[in-house]
Amino acid sequence: MPLPRGYISHSQIRTYKECPQKYYFAYIEGIQTPINEKVFLGEMFHAAIEKYLTLKINGTPLDEDTTVSVFSTAFDAARKEREIKWQTPPRETKERGQAFLQYFVRHIAPAIKPLMVEKELSIEIPVIGVVLKGVIDLVEEDFSIIDFKTTTSKWSPSKARDSTQMVIYKYLFDRSFGPVQANLKYEVLYAKNAANVRHQTFSIVPAADAVEKLLQLIGHVVENINGDVFYANENPFCRYCEFSGLCRKTKSP
Repeated sequence: MPLPRGYISHSQIRTYKECPQKYYFAYIEGIQTPINEKVFLGEMFHAAIEKYLTLKINGTPLDEDTTVSVFSTAFDAARKEREIKWQTPPRETKERGQAFLQYFVRHIAPAIKPLMVEKELSIEIPVIGVVLKGVIDLVEEDFSIIDFKTTTSKWSPSKARDSTQMVIYKYLFDRSFGPVQANLKYEVLYAKNAANVRHQTFSIVPAADAVEKLLQLIGHVVENINGDVFYANENPFCRYCEFSGLCRKTKSP
């Protein structure tokens, strides 16, 4: 079976590792489900900072009020067009996003020297013969690679150390532009409500064999996808999966 989108990506790898059957429903069958509000908020936040940082490269960054307005307008328009699974009222989610943007403009953006924003890279992996694709949130002038996260809870150091995403980004960057010394960082903004935004920075230092292990992982995942290996990986988080109902039906006698 050829890869359903013609390439492999971090999100595909993460989904397959989480549950091969979930991958099947999402990527092979292409079943559409309501988007989780946290994912939706993250998408809207990223769209707003993309506009802010792109204009900063051009020498015309937005002020705080305009940045928040860009987010709010996009949020209102997108929620009318998307089916969203709301766990908190939309108004509260929007206010939390506005607070994230205010924090970003005040405390993070001033130090950023953007070179590339939302940079899509793709390369063919030798031997494996598949295309690896990724979109890097931000590359700074010193070649620092930064990924922004929005969430409700503080990250643990162990979560940050699980840096397959960053290894992919660095591998894509080096294969596209040549090896460079670069800092790899997660910038995590978290809050349960708009009044209490906090921020973490995690610097990632991949192990010496990180790329070798990444390519082994990709090879394993691609081999299983091509071999129609889509078993259900049952675990305590299954009840939160958007495909849980469909998964139960497939097990019915």
